[in-house]
Amino acid sequence: MGRKKTNDSDVAAMKSRIIEAAESLFRDVGYAKTTVADIARALGMSPANVYRFFSTKASINEAICDRLVHRIELQCWESLVKDGTSKERLIRFILEYHSVIKSNIIKGNRLYDMISVAIDEHWTVVQHHSERVRDLLKIIIDQGISSGEFRTMDSVKVATSIHESLAVFIYPSLLEHWINDTESNGNFESIEDALKQLLDLILHGLCSH
Repeated sequence: MGRKKTNDSDVAAMKSRIIEAAESLFRDVGYAKTTVADIARALGMSPANVYRFFSTKASINEAICDRLVHRIELQCWESLVKDGTSKERLIRFILEYHSVIKSNIIKGNRLYDMISVAIDEHWTVVQHHSERVRDLLKIIIDQGISSGEFRTMDSVKVATSIHESLAVFIYPSLLEHWINDTESNGNFESIEDALKQLLDLILHGLCSH
């Protein structure tokens, strides 16, 4: 008799179990020090069984990072639920995005290592996340144009430019480097001050005069 066929719900449930176990190990031990055998041991199964669902350890990390960036997006999206002008919503979103990245990745129990690997080896996960962020920025800009708050412009190009200008505030490696510098100098407020100055510049360019 052949192996019993696994249905889609069983596959999804097993993948979820593997992801949960792997994320816990990656957080506690670190991505580099965790092996597929460690993940299998935590689940009480053989490494071969893990490989039935994920071809490599990197593919497990890719799934974890995809879930992580969706969590980050959800936290940021919630900042837009509040009422306000397009200008206020744009400011709230960008400040929240920076804050969530800093608290969840830079200060987040080895999550930085996982995201760094995703950027180096699985750019698609991060690329899709960036595309979703740019799409949201475009929506806010379009709403601001419609309401007369923002001048008429190419919202796709402007959303891309805004996203790129935020790189040092949202990309883990750049942000971590800046945080380390500010902590060593004792200037803990310089990052937030610089971001607010950048927001002033962005809004000056966006707003209808």
